[in-house]
Amino acid sequence: MTTLTQPVEVSGGRRWLKRNGWTAAVWLLLILAILWYTRLIPAFGSFQMSSIAKNSLPTAYLAASQAVIIISGGIDLGVGALMVLSNAVSASLMEGQGFAMTLVIGISVVVAGALLNGLVGWIISASRVPDIVVTLATLFIFAGLALMVLPSPGGGTSEGFRLLFTGSRSGVGTNYLASMAALGVPVAAVAIWMSRSRTGLSLRASGSDPRAAYLSGLSNKKAKILSYALGGALAALAGLAVTAITNNGDARLSNATVGTLNSVAAAVLGGIALTGGVGSVLGAIAAGVVLFVLSPILTAMGIDPNTAQVIQGALIVVVMMVAGVLEVRRRRTG
Repeated sequence: MTTLTQPVEVSGGRRWLKRNGWTAAVWLLLILAILWYTRLIPAFGSFQMSSIAKNSLPTAYLAASQAVIIISGGIDLGVGALMVLSNAVSASLMEGQGFAMTLVIGISVVVAGALLNGLVGWIISASRVPDIVVTLATLFIFAGLALMVLPSPGGGTSEGFRLLFTGSRSGVGTNYLASMAALGVPVAAVAIWMSRSRTGLSLRASGSDPRAAYLSGLSNKKAKILSYALGGALAALAGLAVTAITNNGDARLSNATVGTLNSVAAAVLGGIALTGGVGSVLGAIAAGVVLFVLSPILTAMGIDPNTAQVIQGALIVVVMMVAGVLEVRRRRTG
């Protein structure tokens, strides 16, 4: 007599935890890090919270930018340079302008960033040269263009534009809600679009298995271009955030390279597999803020800045190793 085994149903809670467990853990880590920071700074208040919210914006935007591209099966080493280019262009054009004009310039910079990086995605698809090679070239191209636009630090923006990103016309204050909204609104829109829309889901499918996506009728070329364009728009937002926070433009190559490295680190820490198709934009931005908060925490603990860099690097390596092991297990059991 044959006994039929009924399939075991996975509860909704367990299914959600399996899909979003890493993202939830990173957000919990962020909350714990901020709570720890409040214990280290006795006078911690709205001013310190505002400082964290606004100054972490560039890193968080770049993390979201890299997340979209990696989930879609690519990697962009030029996002940091695109941020610097957007910062240089916006600061030079916005100087001395009123709020309305700076807002128009800001929107134009975001659109230009999307088009420029979309072109990069098209070049990768058409040439079939690996992403890492093409975008390494764009790192230097965009950084060079930024220096041509703004050879030395300078420029500025309007008080109203600064208010949008920092919650203060002077860029310094205690209103952290504006910075949180400046990050939360666009990133939430991207996260919902990628998880709910047919086009957004096609990006994840192309990153997970390009061949299967192609056989299903999806265009990997279109997904590549779209992911790079969306990543470019978010990188441009990072540049605008730098302009608003500092009221200045700075086209140094070091800003570009640090931004790119932090974006990749945040993506990995946020649970996004470098092989593509796995992860969440929301996890990446939480990881970006964690990376930013880690530095002042170590400083408040009295740790030497050089030692702090070693600790940050070691943390990233450990997280990448754990992520790699989990990815191998997922592929074996998937």
